[in-house]
Amino acid sequence: MDGATTIRAFHQEKPFIVGFQRNVDFNSSAMLNFAAAQRWLAFRMEILGATVGFVFSTIVICTNDRLKIDSGMVGLALQWATIFSAALNFFFLRLTEAEAKITSIERVHQTTLLPQEASWETDPLMNLDKNWPKTGILQFDSVCMRYRSDLPLALKNVSFQLAHGMRCGIVGRTGSGKTSLTASLFRLVEIEAGQIVLDGIDLSKVGLADVRGRRNGMQIIPQDPVLFAGILRECLDPFFLESDEKVLQALQAVNHKGVNERGKAVLNDPVDEGGSNYSVGERQLLCLARAIVQEPRVLVLDEATASVDAATDAFIQDMLRTRFKNTTLLTIAHRLNTIMDYDMVIVLDDGHCVETGSPLSLLADPDGWFTALVDASGPNIAAELRRIAAEKEP
Repeated sequence: MDGATTIRAFHQEKPFIVGFQRNVDFNSSAMLNFAAAQRWLAFRMEILGATVGFVFSTIVICTNDRLKIDSGMVGLALQWATIFSAALNFFFLRLTEAEAKITSIERVHQTTLLPQEASWETDPLMNLDKNWPKTGILQFDSVCMRYRSDLPLALKNVSFQLAHGMRCGIVGRTGSGKTSLTASLFRLVEIEAGQIVLDGIDLSKVGLADVRGRRNGMQIIPQDPVLFAGILRECLDPFFLESDEKVLQALQAVNHKGVNERGKAVLNDPVDEGGSNYSVGERQLLCLARAIVQEPRVLVLDEATASVDAATDAFIQDMLRTRFKNTTLLTIAHRLNTIMDYDMVIVLDDGHCVETGSPLSLLADPDGWFTALVDASGPNIAAELRRIAAEKEP
């Protein structure tokens, strides 16, 4: 139903109707076979019950003058013979149901065999500072990562270091490992070799709750902005750790509609599941406001402006430059103009870190990877990108 508009727009109603009818027929045939098997069994149970009752009645009639069976026992036996078929049918019905339900146990067992995430809590013996991280100094040291044991490495000996407050752009062609780098940073996938160190602490030694959910720690603004159903206040500060005034200031910073006229009343505005009552650009700005509220030491933008217009993109970039001066910023960029004035650019290719340096220093190499990416944008855009990089350089 969600895709009905797209299906009609491309005139693909007939293929989907045919596919739907095929699935309905497949489901109906399975249900028909199941019902037929039940009827087949019930009929034979009734025949068996009638046979038992007939045989017992015949024995009683023909031999009771010699056996002298008490009339009460005869009545009880006849009653049992009458309900024998129903009891037998009930037994087999419950047996087949139990066999069907046992598949749930098989699925639970299969789930227990799946690889488990690391511990959610940090080892108390580690004595992790409650204010960690304080500066946001981030270091990748020969990091190798693969998504599954049977797949090739997605990151291959990636090494770089970011100082406090440094802005770093991560670029590369599709499949170069940009998103894999983010996955390894937040331990969505555990690294196979190397270290990721944040403020002198190896992230592999820290519990996942501290890696992903620590206040003023690391935060990500993804390409598809995530909002939760509830009120606007809960979306920006889910655990109510900050004051209403700070949340309101964050909304004012991103020019949220109605915040100047309605004040704190805007915090109670409803938010539908996934933020469907807001546009993509508004959802991205709300995610940015959430980051402003939490003031992370490390902020990752995974192509966060890929789905917004140029004006919103420019506004977000301006906010990043002014509001996050003390935050180490990693931006996975699809528009090179957004990272040309950054302090550092990392170029990835096939999981390798092939180039690192300031944008202008990388452009000084005419045969470099970054130069090739810039030139691929076209001569006019490439000239503008070089101008932006040159203005940034002292």
